[in-house]
Amino acid sequence: MKPVVNVVVSILILATGVAGFRFFGQKPDVPTQNSDDGDAAIIVETKEIIGGLKHFDVKTDGEAATYRVVTVGAEVEGRITHKSDRARGGTFVGKGEVLFEIDPTNYSLEVKRLSAELQQVREEIKAVSIDVENTQALIRLAEEDWLLQKKHLERMQSLLKRNTANETEVESAMKLELTARNSLQTLRNQLMTLGQQRKTREATKTLFEAQLERAKVDVERCTVKSLLDGRIVDDLIEEGDYAKSGDVLVHISDGSRMEVKCQLRGEELAWVWSQRKQAGEQHDNMTPAASVDSVDLMQFPPDPVDLPPVPCEIAFVFEGVETIWDGYTSRLEGTGIDRDTRTFPCRILIEQPQKSRVNDSDGGRATIRLPALLSGMHVAVRISIESPVPLLLLPVEAVRPGEQIWVDRDGRLEIRQVSLVHTEGPAAFVRAAGSGLQAGDQVVVSPLPAAQNGMLLQRAKGPTE
Repeated sequence: MKPVVNVVVSILILATGVAGFRFFGQKPDVPTQNSDDGDAAIIVETKEIIGGLKHFDVKTDGEAATYRVVTVGAEVEGRITHKSDRARGGTFVGKGEVLFEIDPTNYSLEVKRLSAELQQVREEIKAVSIDVENTQALIRLAEEDWLLQKKHLERMQSLLKRNTANETEVESAMKLELTARNSLQTLRNQLMTLGQQRKTREATKTLFEAQLERAKVDVERCTVKSLLDGRIVDDLIEEGDYAKSGDVLVHISDGSRMEVKCQLRGEELAWVWSQRKQAGEQHDNMTPAASVDSVDLMQFPPDPVDLPPVPCEIAFVFEGVETIWDGYTSRLEGTGIDRDTRTFPCRILIEQPQKSRVNDSDGGRATIRLPALLSGMHVAVRISIESPVPLLLLPVEAVRPGEQIWVDRDGRLEIRQVSLVHTEGPAAFVRAAGSGLQAGDQVVVSPLPAAQNGMLLQRAKGPTE
């Protein structure tokens, strides 16, 4: 009886399985739609292309840096007798402001000693001049005496020929003439010696004058002044310390100019280089301060990778308010590409770091303007670029991989290949030439599962439609 029950149960289980497979194992019918039916169009979101653009900004981040830091050192040796209260780190000082006083006693005594030496040499020169005048007077007398003795000798020689004078008288006359000529020559030699002595005294006078001038300069150097308008970075010496010549007293940061260190990618640097002509014209019209360090560039070989002076905006947000300074690209920094970031380090020059403006985008609310661009600020750099070719502006989400654009042409999808120039936040710039696009075209910004040319599209209605 039990085997019969097992067989019956097995048959029932097998029958149940077959019935379940027949009922649940059939492929369901999938409803299909005709591709020509208007209801098959895919709903997409589109945005309009804006054309006729030639200007855009290359944006990057940077750090403000001091244009130069000047080292103020002691030019003379001595003890610091006075240190100004303004000679402290962080204080802004003006050019010519007194910072330190070094003990001038030794240098003042040296001035007095050299002044006395110089006065002595001057008196010696006067004495030589008097001797020269006296010798010249004696020479004139000696010349007259010699002429008289010469005439006397000639008379005696004439009388000797007429036998009216003897040889003894002639010899006496010759001896007197020789004595007079010898005295004259001695005075002339003395005059030459006095002239040489005067030249020696004049040279000694010049030497003492130079030494006295140096001593006076050393006295002036005992007063250490600021060499420029700027902020003291650090002070390394205090009142009462002994300073040697060449010791560093303070470092002063130049406040008349500032620089911004930033990095540019290859395509961004290419756009900067493309601005050579426009940047050259604008640089010629800049303020006179921009050409302070100008030199005759024809004397030096040109820099093959020199940056043109392209106008830039330097922006810093402080307490929710954006302060802007004007600058221009100055130069590439270092020797080439940064090995870590593979970008080009460059410098932006700000000629007037105290002159700024505020981006009043909040409708005139109370704003706080920074008084100046300070070293260490992390700023935004916007380099103004003028494209030589027309550009089209479209949403960045419309640019597909491979720089493809999906365009809605009368309800059908058209895939266009474009040349992407630059992306700036939510915007993308492409070249108008060769793109087949124009202002007013609608580009698809929503995703599609499988984009194909000719697909039917239906624009999504806006919230007001």
